[in-house]
Order: sequence, then structure tokens, then C-alpha cells
Amino acid sequence: MEECATLNDLQKWERLVEEQSSLFRLTLTDNQTLHLRVDELERELSVWKLAFKAAEDEKCNLQKHMLKLEKNIGSLKDDNPLLLCLIDGDGNIFSQDLLASGHTGGRQAAMLLTKGLTDYMVDVDAGSSGRGQVWLTVYCNKTGLMDTLVNNGICSASEFEAFVLGFNSASPLFSIVDVGGGKEAADAKIKECLRVFTRFPQTSRVFFGGGHDNGYTSILSTLENEGLLEKIVLLRGYKTLAAELQHFDLPHLDIGGVFMTKKLPSCYTHRRSTPPTGVTPQEYDRQRINPKNFLVGTQSPVISTSTQFCRYLDPSLPLNKQNPRPCTFFYLSVCKQGDKCTYGHDYFLTADNYAELRANAKKSPCPVFNKNQLCPFGESCPSGHYCPRGSKCGYRKQGKCKFIGSELSVSFADYAIDAMHDM
Repeated sequence: MEECATLNDLQKWERLVEEQSSLFRLTLTDNQTLHLRVDELERELSVWKLAFKAAEDEKCNLQKHMLKLEKNIGSLKDDNPLLLCLIDGDGNIFSQDLLASGHTGGRQAAMLLTKGLTDYMVDVDAGSSGRGQVWLTVYCNKTGLMDTLVNNGICSASEFEAFVLGFNSASPLFSIVDVGGGKEAADAKIKECLRVFTRFPQTSRVFFGGGHDNGYTSILSTLENEGLLEKIVLLRGYKTLAAELQHFDLPHLDIGGVFMTKKLPSCYTHRRSTPPTGVTPQEYDRQRINPKNFLVGTQSPVISTSTQFCRYLDPSLPLNKQNPRPCTFFYLSVCKQGDKCTYGHDYFLTADNYAELRANAKKSPCPVFNKNQLCPFGESCPSGHYCPRGSKCGYRKQGKCKFIGSELSVSFADYAIDAMHDM
């Protein structure tokens, strides 16, 4: 029995020793793995320490660079702030007194604008106003604006040219720029200048002379979203502000005597006796004194005897779109309506205008000839005696042609067309 008990004790002891050895081996293996992991983490920590140190050094360098830039920007703002003035010259039109004064008026306009802008800055920022540089540009369709001013009797072409020269010579930073006759050409340049220059830190204020045009709403909305609208000051011309610009509630500046306060009317008779381009003063005076000295239906310009002055056509519109339209009977024949006529009798027409007027008149049938009666005016009749389309008129085949006179009218038209082809 004792031997059996001893054997069992020995087995237990061996089992315990084996379990202990296994635990020791497992512990030793885990210690080795942990030591390797610690070494790996120490290497990673060393790398991160180096990266952190490099980041700290870069941060310090960036902070130094930022402080230097802020100092330079502050120097730009304090030492030489920019007062930018952008004017849409097709809407903010200079006053008649300045324009009619020619070269002197141009220099005076530049002086009044400079004084007005700097006085405004004295009120809002007295510290920077004395050091500010005024950079002023007027964008306009020079030819179109000059024609409008001349046609409305504001100034002559020579006075306008002298005004521009005087304004441009008043300061190296003042200029009137001709953008040409493209639609919204001035708007496009002003919008881009607003977008670019308003972002410049040295730009203290941007005086914007375009409150008459709703087209500037988009760029002002963009500047508002970027927090830059506070730099914009509205330079008022017309008293009436465009409807879509009113909600921006921009601060505004009115400089008395510089701009017209009301829009020029679309139909405006001359207050001056200024001949149009291409007509000599002597010829113009003869027509103004006795316009009926020129035969009706000729290619010489004619104006009405009911007024001493004449009105010029809007060059951008055809004759049938003028307001009012030129009276066909007055210029090509005899108008029986007299002063009661609702069409214009006081236009200055050129040879090309007469050709267009005759061509338009021939598109309407002569009422006398349409009744198969002999027209007393014959070939000098302003209206048409035959369909200009001749036998090829599609309306005639449908019975809808306005020319319903004798069939001779059609045969005459065909004969005329064939004769022209044979020439």
C-alpha cells in the first residue's frame, strides 16, 4: 500500500513540475515578445518625437513669417491705402456745365471728385485719408456717349473730346476708358475690377459709380457673401437707385455738381444749334432757316418748319423703331395732318435714312392705285404701285396680298425685275 501511495505522490510531483515548466516556458516566451514590442514602440516614439520637433520648428517659422506679413500688410494699409473709384460712364454722366466747358471742365471734374472722395475719408477714417492714393477710372462707350450728349444738346463733339483730354491729364491715376460699343462692355470691366481689387488688403475703399444698373447685383452679392461689401461706397449719380441694389443698403456719397441727377430723355430736342457729323455748319444753317428750300423726296436732310431746331435719330434703331417714327408723307410727299400728326417731322435725315424710308414706304400699297385709279404722283408716289415680290408673291396666290390694284401692276413688276436681271 505504501508503494502505491508513494507512486501516486511521485506522479503528482512530476505533473506539477511539468505544469510549472510549461508555465515558465510560456512566461519566458511572452517576456521576449513584450521586449520586442517595447523596442518597436521605442523606435516609433523616437520617430514621432523627431516629427513633432520638425512640426514645432515649422510652426515657429510660419508664425515668424505670418508676423512679418502682417507687419507688411499693416504698413501697406497705414502708409499707402488705396481709394479705388470705378464709374460706369454710360450711366453716371458728368454734368452739362462740366462737359460744355471742355478741357477746363474735365480738369475741374477730376478736382471735384478728388476732393469729394478725400473729404468722405476724412469723415470716416481721418487717420488714413491724408495718405490715400485715389485711383479713378471711368468706363464708357465713348462714341455712343458722345452721340447721346450731342443729340441731346448737352455739348458738342469737340467739347466732349476736350473734356476727356482734360480729365485724363488731370492725374496719372485718372482716366476715361473707351470700352467700345459691345453690350454691357463697361459692366464686365467694372465687375472684374470689383472682384479683384476689393480683395486687396491695401484697398481701403472702393467707390462704385453704377447704382443705376441692376446688372451689378450679382457681383455685389458675391462680395457680401465674402464679407467684403463693407469696403464698397456707392457714388451716386442719378437720384433714383436701381431697385435690386437698394436692399444692399450701401453707404453712399453725393458730390454736388459732378454728375447729372436725372436720366437723359429718349426724345430730346436740341437746345443748341450744333450740326451733326458730316454736315457743314453753312448747310445746316440754310436748312434750319428755310428747310423747304430742299425739294421733297431728295436726298438732302430736311427738318420741320414748326421748330427752329432738329432732332437726331437713335443710330442703334431702324427708322420704324424710332420714337416717334419719322413721318413718311412729310419727308417723301406732303403730310396733310400738320401739327396733329403723331409721327416725327423734325428729324435730321441723311441720304441713307431717305433710302431706308423709301424702301419701307414702297412696301405699302398706294390707296389710289389700289382702287385702279390713276395716281397723281406717278413714279414719285411714296407708296408702292406694285407688289415688290411680283408674280412670286405667296400672299397673292392666297388672295391675301395688300397690292390689289390692276393686274398691270404685277406685269410691270415682273417686267422691272426681268429688266434688272438683263442689265
